[in-house]
Amino acid sequence: AKNIVEEQMKTGEFYGRYIDDIFMTWNRSEEELKKLLEDLNTWHPNIKLDYKIGNSLPFLDVQFTNNNGTLLTSV
Repeated sequence: AKNIVEEQMKTGEFYGRYIDDIFMTWNRSEEELKKLLEDLNTWHPNIKLDYKIGNSLPFLDVQFTNNNGTLLTSV
């Protein structure tokens, strides 16, 4: 997971984590993201990631929305 955070920082993406919830932005292809998430799901036999991909998603008590490349938040 440390590699993912470092990669997100290098590419100017956003990454947030609270206990077992993770939120991240991604500007590459959806196929690349799904491949990354599928690879992550092979790291440990007892840990499986459940993920959602979209332009507007909740994280904790905040709704994050990608509006033409601008990240908007609402509570």
